[in-house]
Amino acid sequence: MKSIRYIIVTGLLVVASLIVVNAHAAQRADAHVSNDFSLRLDYTRDAIQRDRTRAAQYAQKQPQHRISASRAKSIALGRVRGAKFIDVQLVSGDTYRVRLKQNNGRIIDVYVDAHTGRVRK
Repeated sequence: MKSIRYIIVTGLLVVASLIVVNAHAAQRADAHVSNDFSLRLDYTRDAIQRDRTRAAQYAQKQPQHRISASRAKSIALGRVRGAKFIDVQLVSGDTYRVRLKQNNGRIIDVYVDAHTGRVRK
């Protein structure tokens, strides 16, 4: 009878120790996963910040030359065939307004981007 009791108690102690060991291993694994996730998150934040900084530096290095008013005039006249030029004006820091008179007498405004030369709608 004592031997059966001894086997049962020993078995219970082994099971209890396995439970404690598994719980400790699970806590370590959770800590590792959590730590790994925070490292990835920090790396991602750093990468995003580096990309933003590079983009800002690139934008600052790019010359912001404007096209001339005569170039804006020729672009607008090329867009509206047969029109006659009235005037050109820089309406904001980055847009030329070119006034043209069509053959039917109608006056239209053509807006040209001062940096790219593209006609804006």
